[in-house]
Amino acid sequence: MKTYGKIDSFKKMDIKVILNDTEVLYEGKVEDAPANIKEMHYNKALLGKVTEIYVYQEEK
Repeated sequence: MKTYGKIDSFKKMDIKVILNDTEVLYEGKVEDAPANIKEMHYNKALLGKVTEIYVYQEEK
């Protein structure tokens, strides 16, 4: 799956970060997100009132 930039590239947005389509890692403003969330690279984003950002763990 293609990987894009870091989550902190989204500015002044309400986001929901979803891991592997099941687990919500964070909900809130991008600027208030913990550093480890901001540094994650995302795989898919669905824009809306609350932008859903999907991240996937790679299978080893």
